[in-house]
Amino acid sequence: MGILGLTHNESGVAFEKLPVTIKVAIGEGPDPSNEKGHPRRLDHFVFKRRTLRGQEAVWAPAVDIAQVYGDKPTEIGIVFLNDDPREVLRTEYAFWTTGTCKCHGELVQIANGHGVRFEMQAIRRTKDHPEGAPWPGNYKYPDGPRKDQPVEPCGDGCPDLERGDCKPSGDLYFLLEKYPVLGSICRLHTSSYRSIRNLSNGLMQIRRLNGGHLTGVKAILKATPERVSYAGADGTRHTSIAHILSLEIGARDLRTLVATMTEPVRLLEEGRAAFDVPRGAQYIARETEAERAGEIAGEFYPSVEERNASDETADQGGELSEQLARISELAQRLGYNDGKTKMLIGQWKHDLAGLERKLRNQIDEISQDTAKPNGKRQSNGRDNSPRKPAAPSVADEANRAEPQPGVSGFLY
Repeated sequence: MGILGLTHNESGVAFEKLPVTIKVAIGEGPDPSNEKGHPRRLDHFVFKRRTLRGQEAVWAPAVDIAQVYGDKPTEIGIVFLNDDPREVLRTEYAFWTTGTCKCHGELVQIANGHGVRFEMQAIRRTKDHPEGAPWPGNYKYPDGPRKDQPVEPCGDGCPDLERGDCKPSGDLYFLLEKYPVLGSICRLHTSSYRSIRNLSNGLMQIRRLNGGHLTGVKAILKATPERVSYAGADGTRHTSIAHILSLEIGARDLRTLVATMTEPVRLLEEGRAAFDVPRGAQYIARETEAERAGEIAGEFYPSVEERNASDETADQGGELSEQLARISELAQRLGYNDGKTKMLIGQWKHDLAGLERKLRNQIDEISQDTAKPNGKRQSNGRDNSPRKPAAPSVADEANRAEPQPGVSGFLY
C-alpha cells in the first residue's frame, strides 16, 4: 500500500508533493562567466526548466514552453492546485545566502488569556544553533551605539531588513494552462513588496468569491509596467519603470467571468480534462532549501549599488524621503551645514538607519553633558573628577576614507 512517512501519512493519506521542474520569472540571474555580473530585470515572463548540466542541476531556458506563449509574454494563464492559499502563495521574510536561508520569519497566531493576536516570528541559523532557533531570543548587540541592548524582533526595525539583506519572499505555485505537465509544478519567485501584496490580495479575493476554493481555478498572471518614483541616497528624486505582478480574472460580464474562472473544473467534470487532476486533489510543492539558496541569492538579491534602482526601494520611496528628512533635521541641530550633511548621507547611503541612530546618540550625549535640573550648565571651576573622553562625532567619521556604520551586523 505504501511506506509510512515516505508515501503516506499516519492517517493513510498519500502524500501529493510535487517537485518544481518549471520556473517562471521576470528576471535573469547574473552571467555565471562574469564575476561582476548583476541580475537583470525583464519586462516579460521567461520560462526555465531544471536541467542536469554536467554534475550540477541548473535552470536552463525552456525553449519549447516559450514557443507556446510567443514573444515576450506579459500575461499567462495559470491553474491553482490547492485550496489552501498558504500552499499556493508562500510568503515570509527571508535572508538568503548562496548556501542556505540564514533567517526566515512569518506571521503566526498566538492565543492567550487576552484573546488572539498576530506577530512575526523568525527562525535563524547561528553558530550555536546551526539547525535554527527562535530569533532574536536573548541575543543582544555586541557593539555599536546599541551595545548590550536586545536585538529587534522580525519585521520593522530589524537591521538585516533595513540593510536589505533580508527581504520579502513570495513563491507562487501553479500549473501552466497552455503547457500542463503532470507530476510536477511551476513556481514563480518574487521579492517585490508591491508584487507580493498584489498576488496575495488577488488570491484572497478569488478564493472568497469562489466559496473558499482555489483548486482548479484559472487566473491570469500579469506583469504590468508602472512608473515608480523614489528618493536616492542624496535626496534627489528618481523615476523608473518596474513591472509589477498581479493575479486577475477579467471578462465582459459576471457570467463569463465565472465560466472562465471555473473552466478547468468544468472540463474535469465533463471527462474531457486538458490535464488529469483527480477531483478533490490538493497538490503542494516540494523543494529543498539547498536547491533554492543559490538561485534566489543570485537572481533576487542585487548588489548594494543596484538596490536604489529596484522597485522595492521605489515602493518605499516615501519612507526613504522621511528618513532623509529626519537625518537632515538632526544634522541641522548638530550645527552641520548642507554640504556636510550631503557628504554624510553619501558616505552612509548603505546604512542610513545607522546614520540616523548615530546622530540621535550624538545629540543625546551632548544633552547629558550639558543639561542639569535647572537647565543650566554646571560650572564651579572645581570639578576635578575624571572626565569621560568625548565620543567621536559623526562629523569626524565623515572625514574618514572608509566610514564605519554604527551597526554592521550580528556577532555570534
